[in-house]
Amino acid sequence: MFDLVNQERVKAGLPAFTLDQKLTELARMKSQDMYQNNYFSHTSPTYGSALNMERQAGYSARVMGAENIAKAATTTRAHELFMGSEGHKANILNPLHDSIGIGVTKSGSGVVVTQLFSGD
Repeated sequence: MFDLVNQERVKAGLPAFTLDQKLTELARMKSQDMYQNNYFSHTSPTYGSALNMERQAGYSARVMGAENIAKAATTTRAHELFMGSEGHKANILNPLHDSIGIGVTKSGSGVVVTQLFSGD
């Protein structure tokens, strides 16, 4: 998925994302939370919003709090869904975003994906 989003950025004339390990850890936690607690929302009953989650974890960047979430059969299909949605695509192609964290959790019917974005 990291390669897929970077291919989209390069096609759009943007620099590739840096993979942020802290955002990746948080994205994994969010995907796991959605799967374990059987919900699908940008607002977690456990962590609140993406921005709240990042702040509670001590994460800090100039631009933060943007999140993409998807449930799909595969990560490739999740990427296609993101790129087919104006809001999700805007997060991927936002020139203010330079880092991404990606969390993928397997579910009974495929995967639960969270992408978190930041920029310095």
